[in-house]
Amino acid sequence: MGIIKRLIVLEWFKIFFAAAFILFLILSVGNLLGGMMRTNVTTQEVFLNYLIELPGFITQVLPISCLVASLFSINKLKNRNELTAIFAGGFSRRQFVTTIIFCSFFVGGLQFFVSGYVVPFSKRYREFLIPDGDEKFRNLKGKGLKTSTIRGGRGNIWYKSLNYYFAFSTIDKQANTLNNLSIYFFNDNYKVTKQIDAEKAIYRSKNIWDLKNATTIDLLETADFPREIFAETVAVSLDETPDDFKRIDSDITTLNVFELGSYVARLKRSGINAAEYEVDYLQTYANAFICIILAVVASTSLFNPGRRNSSFGKSAIFVFVFTLFYWLGNSYFQEIGKNAKIEAHIAIFVIPLAFTLFLTYFFFFNRKLR
Repeated sequence: MGIIKRLIVLEWFKIFFAAAFILFLILSVGNLLGGMMRTNVTTQEVFLNYLIELPGFITQVLPISCLVASLFSINKLKNRNELTAIFAGGFSRRQFVTTIIFCSFFVGGLQFFVSGYVVPFSKRYREFLIPDGDEKFRNLKGKGLKTSTIRGGRGNIWYKSLNYYFAFSTIDKQANTLNNLSIYFFNDNYKVTKQIDAEKAIYRSKNIWDLKNATTIDLLETADFPREIFAETVAVSLDETPDDFKRIDSDITTLNVFELGSYVARLKRSGINAAEYEVDYLQTYANAFICIILAVVASTSLFNPGRRNSSFGKSAIFVFVFTLFYWLGNSYFQEIGKNAKIEAHIAIFVIPLAFTLFLTYFFFFNRKLR
């Protein structure tokens, strides 16, 4: 049985790498040609942008390569009459599918690593490679709360916590200070009770911030005239730490998968709509899972081991149609998930779940052909 498994694994990975190379080449040529046709960028910038996008191309081709690897490796064994011999020798279809899952599991792990770590790493250095690249290439634009918040006349960054709003102009990440800070506290009825304006907020410890040259206006929710108090230093307890503020000011495209998960959780606890960022976070897991699913979907041809059912033309058409369906469907659900029209988990996992249900039904229906 070990020889048969090695044969299956060898054939699967040979076709997988060939498919990945061809798909990767198609995306690369399209990216480079599209860049070369533009007049506002140099040739060097086009190639540097291509290098930044390389990890993203890998995440696009791996799932489809798994589909192609399973489909064409099985067809190859059919055409050489080896598939019938394998089953006649006692090697079951279940063992065959398990071997394919084993192969695709490694690809799923690679997909998770590239999506969750390599892609953010490449984005982190885009400003160093292409200064002002976000103005020349759409894919280099940053993404995060800072780029999507409502900005006031002073250009402040606005943020909502559990029982207060605050705004600040800049953050000194080295000194753990916020500049030009304004805090608006509100009660359970969402009426503003107190406002504090300060030139600077310095983090002390245990969520305590010292506000410098602070003006406090309270009694705002009462019928009495508001009271204004000025102090050189006012100690205020906030739910946020300097790390939270740094993440607010950060670009999520540079955060690895676990940092992004923490970022999303923090926004959701604060009552901020984090649908767009949650979709990006969950997509990392879905990309790894779909590699395994697509590899198993293509293995359904095992239940028709005869050569009559194998055709290169039919296989090529199937791959093309299935790839088109997968990319369009996945993109569509991502967009409606980011727009919060449906819940992020549903948007990301609806297609993998549909494939899983199909496979469950198919293998249950063919359970006698093991």
